[in-house]
Amino acid sequence: WVFVRGYLFAVRVEDERERRIREASGERHGSVGEVVVKAPMPGLIVAVPVQEGQPVRKGEKLVLLESMKMQNEIRAPRDGTVKAIRVRPGQSVEQNQILVVLS
Repeated sequence: WVFVRGYLFAVRVEDERERRIREASGERHGSVGEVVVKAPMPGLIVAVPVQEGQPVRKGEKLVLLESMKMQNEIRAPRDGTVKAIRVRPGQSVEQNQILVVLS
């Protein structure tokens, strides 16, 4: 996460190998298909303010993750419907662990 001029941006740093795997697998955040929302860092799930089957808009909060004594809002990368929630409040998660699946 990068905070610049009052705005918080999710930044993904990947090496050449990860980039090639992502491109080969066709991973994307397009307007169709499933989107898997993963933990950007290890931490503790504080809250999950959405439910399965709930429609969400791009930028809507999906999970509140506490890491290094800071709370981070994990938001929807696009409009969609919550297909699956893979975490619960109080659960510890690792980096890149699946949190929510959108369809």
